[in-house]
Amino acid sequence: MFHVEQPLFVDVLTQGASTFGIELDKDRVSALTSYYRELDRWNQKVNLTSIHGTTEIAIKHFLDSLLYSQVLERRKNASLLDVGSGAGFPGLPLKILAPELHVTLLEPNEKKTSFLRHVIGTLDLKNVSVISKNLRDFSHLTAQHGRFFYVTTRAVEVAQVLPFSAVLLEEQGSVIICLAKPLNIDPGKYGFTISRKLDYELPHGYGHRILTALQPAVVS
Repeated sequence: MFHVEQPLFVDVLTQGASTFGIELDKDRVSALTSYYRELDRWNQKVNLTSIHGTTEIAIKHFLDSLLYSQVLERRKNASLLDVGSGAGFPGLPLKILAPELHVTLLEPNEKKTSFLRHVIGTLDLKNVSVISKNLRDFSHLTAQHGRFFYVTTRAVEVAQVLPFSAVLLEEQGSVIICLAKPLNIDPGKYGFTISRKLDYELPHGYGHRILTALQPAVVS
């Protein structure tokens, strides 16, 4: 079955990425396809994602993760913390797209962290670490304070991310979230302001998204 699905995955992902001006070379396509293959294989044993269709996985997980790059600043050796990483989205696709990123995947579920470590080893990715903690506990580790230029999340509620993120960010760092609807909380309540926002429609009718970058407010 998989030999039929793999070309479909590649076609859907590369066409979708090209629509947004993201060009994937052969090495990146190969890595993303290997990642998809392992996700498909593991998901038969471990509940990594409730999405099973090839096209839907390519769009909702892989392409949607790659689109975070549209609001990332080009910054040499930037560090990214992916909160509630789950099966690695958006952290691992972003790492594959931009190998210079230093990525930390924060995921408390041990079965999912086992999968993440397996994929990192399978793809031989460098400067990627997996930490099995929740964000609240992680934010209490003083060694992590001021370490990350980006904090990303797809699966965790914004109100559960912002209170613990500012202490982890470098100066001028950003929290980047992806929502289907406009932000329904005032980020100022948590000391943040919106710095960038991008609205887009996913291909194949898979829905509207709003990428929002938030930065700690400057205290005058």
